[in-house]
Amino acid sequence: MALPELRDPRRSVRQREHLSGLRLSHVGPGGHAGARLVSLGAESGDGLRPIPPRSAVDRFLSKRETDSTEQTLRSYRDRLMRLVRWLEAEEILNINDVDGRTLQEYLAHRQESCNKTTLNNEFGTLKKFFEFLVAIEATEPEMPDKVQLLKPTATADEQTNTEKIAPARAREILAHLERFEYASRDHVVMLLMWRFAFRYSDLRAIDLRDLSLDGDLKEERLREIGEEPENLPDEIGPHLYMVSRPESGTRLKNHLKSQRVVSLTAEEVQVLRDYIETKRIDKTDDAGREPLVTTVQGRPTDASVRRWMYMMTQPCLIGGCPHDRDTDDCEFLEHGHESGCPSTHSPHRIRTGAISNMREQGISVEDVAERVDATPETVRQHYDFSAEMKRLENRRTQFEDLQ
Repeated sequence: MALPELRDPRRSVRQREHLSGLRLSHVGPGGHAGARLVSLGAESGDGLRPIPPRSAVDRFLSKRETDSTEQTLRSYRDRLMRLVRWLEAEEILNINDVDGRTLQEYLAHRQESCNKTTLNNEFGTLKKFFEFLVAIEATEPEMPDKVQLLKPTATADEQTNTEKIAPARAREILAHLERFEYASRDHVVMLLMWRFAFRYSDLRAIDLRDLSLDGDLKEERLREIGEEPENLPDEIGPHLYMVSRPESGTRLKNHLKSQRVVSLTAEEVQVLRDYIETKRIDKTDDAGREPLVTTVQGRPTDASVRRWMYMMTQPCLIGGCPHDRDTDDCEFLEHGHESGCPSTHSPHRIRTGAISNMREQGISVEDVAERVDATPETVRQHYDFSAEMKRLENRRTQFEDLQ
């Protein structure tokens, strides 16, 4: 008897579950494929409610949509679908059948191609997934604990990615953009990503209404971020409101905890004003909002921001190619291939370099953390790769007048 098709993306979660009327139970190593057929239409003897792995993942992602960014959801899907594909290859078509031994075998499979940090992250997601499965009666209550016990342990050093753009390189790119592409979209994007160590979700979230280039307080924006304007001065200098608006597609990473006000320098104000008046494409997004940074379609996607950063940090933007490639036929200059350049930088490496630069300039960990939406502990572990001798000179200046 042929198994029903479980993979048609046009079918709803409920339809796929209904069509999954039969499944092959898992056969351990050394067994053969003549496994017993079991109905997925009724509860098993242990009270679990049968559900195919793909349907379980769909339900989990649907549940997390309200409290996760698009990037987080993509990470969840990528990690969980690796498990789903492995389960299907092993002919495990009911998530009820996944037990501790199954996950141990999956871990052994993944260890052949992954380091501990990757596996630590994957099993962290799996724990969240199995906690959800417990709630919908699709797995035994002890399964999340088993996932935690199997989760590989990575040291703090192993979990830290020290790759970053060098401050001198970032400043060189900004100087080039200021001279040859002043107040262009690229100039504004690079300026904001570097000066504020923005995530690309931060950049995408900014509307024109979130800017106060003249320094006046905007009561509506203040209330959006939970601040009462009555206790504040009438003017605090030019600033920018970072507001999380998940209902219209621009959730900040930590949602309400990410909301904040950041100050703008006179230079930043002038560049932003000139961009808005002369270079910004006058577009609204699907929700009727006016993004600060726009494309011909409206608000840029995450992928667009990533691609812009890869393009702007390619070494051949300024000077020659350090990899002896001819720019006339270099594949990394073609649309969609920019990230392949060995010397280009992702938005995360810009963020890491920007935070490290702030620390080298003598800004305290606490002030940096507040500006870039991170905890002091996270700044110290994941971002602070500033030069120790530069920090020494900054400390010397701070303590010179100590009595």
